[in-house]
Amino acid sequence: MRKNVAYLAILAIMTLLPGCTKTEITSGCIAFAPVAAKATRAIIQDTTYPEGESFLVSAYHNGTSAYFEGLTATYWSTVNGTKLWETSTTEYWPLEGSLDFIAYSPASVNSTQASERVIIDSEDGVVAEGYTIQNTTQMTTDFCYASATVADCASHPESVPLAFSHALSQVVFRVKAADYYNDAQKAVSLTLKSLSLGGINSVGSFAAGTWSDQSTEYSYPLFGAPSAPISLTYGEGNVPDVIDICAYLYVPQTLGANASITVGYSIVQTVNSSNFTFENAPVTIKLGGAGSAVTQWQPGKKYIYTLSIGLNDLITFTVTADDWTSHEAGVVVE
Repeated sequence: MRKNVAYLAILAIMTLLPGCTKTEITSGCIAFAPVAAKATRAIIQDTTYPEGESFLVSAYHNGTSAYFEGLTATYWSTVNGTKLWETSTTEYWPLEGSLDFIAYSPASVNSTQASERVIIDSEDGVVAEGYTIQNTTQMTTDFCYASATVADCASHPESVPLAFSHALSQVVFRVKAADYYNDAQKAVSLTLKSLSLGGINSVGSFAAGTWSDQSTEYSYPLFGAPSAPISLTYGEGNVPDVIDICAYLYVPQTLGANASITVGYSIVQTVNSSNFTFENAPVTIKLGGAGSAVTQWQPGKKYIYTLSIGLNDLITFTVTADDWTSHEAGVVVE
């Protein structure tokens, strides 16, 4: 419960201020200026928190008492070049003490993943027990979390900066021809027909910025029927084109012995007007275990798998890890 002094402060401010306007930031309203580390719902690739997105925020007075809890913040206005978000009910600064703010994005995350148990805890911050990713909506919901502290509410900032961090891992798949194979005697056609992941843990628990209890191995179809096959092409100088297939979000985890990627493809050679199918059976490649290029997917990291289809080794792949969190963006809450 809020302290009496806080209630008195709010009543005093409310008698003087009818509410925040969209032309200026008053000294009494609590406003937020959010910054997103490259994404929210749809794995946004720049550093701007989208105006159409909302997040859920709670505040605790002097680190213990709930000042407000579970309020949805949506875009409000741009003031002096700063984009600001407002809560569903107008909240005001207390005259004394500190406020700890905890938030997660998007506010609708509970409706997009099966467990519906994402909460805010005054001690552990954002908590998600049994967070589940098993369909396309869940695979493109960028679960983020943030916290901020204003140590002296008597001299509070005009808006509270909330820096969101990514709780999930982003995994990107690309494909290209391993080499250029056409010459005067033959023409080679390389086609990607299907792509899937297997043995990936789809459930985990999140608290205090870390994951635990990753479980429930699941298979993810990433590409295939009814989508049209992808013909691998070449650019200038017959350099193989790199084609993006998909980018999805997963529960961070250590890649176990069953983690694998299965590639369906075909290679057809045309020699003297006769077609010869070189390979047309799906191939399964281990992703985890000893000797793997990447043994775990970490939160806030982007892993790019580039598959090469060719005539010799047929399929090889490389993987790199980008520091997703190095591209920071901002979020404003009012």
